[in-house]
Amino acid sequence: MGKTAEDNFRIEVWDREEKTLVETICRSPDSTVSQAAWQAAVRRRPGMVLIHYNGRHRMEKIVTPGEPTVPPQTIIDGSIHAGLDVALGDLRDWHRLRAWCKNCSHHADVKPAALIKRYGKDALFSTVERALFCTSCDRGGPVRLEIHSLPRG
Repeated sequence: MGKTAEDNFRIEVWDREEKTLVETICRSPDSTVSQAAWQAAVRRRPGMVLIHYNGRHRMEKIVTPGEPTVPPQTIIDGSIHAGLDVALGDLRDWHRLRAWCKNCSHHADVKPAALIKRYGKDALFSTVERALFCTSCDRGGPVRLEIHSLPRG
């Protein structure tokens, strides 16, 4: 399978010995989304080697401070999901949120400011996702939050 635009920016997490690729937490064609994921990963992946790529070019590589904790989960489709446990306060003005119903696939834009007002800037995506439900389908399905970038300019 060939490379896609999704492969431009990625963040890999390796064990301290750099022998095992633990996960790829972000694949995105958008530098801004990738930078937001990098900043969150640095804070939330203690004791791991993080490598930030643009294509084959290694932009950054660090060993995060602290001791490793519970194995992290994966970001899917280039969007930051609950597995990374991004805090609402990590979002910037150019980010927009979209909530997707897992049952009926209904989706709607969600204002980050409204979630921050209700849950606080330190609330994690995993917590907020569990509190939200679909108002469109008759089953009130659970939702998945995704972060997207607005064009800046």
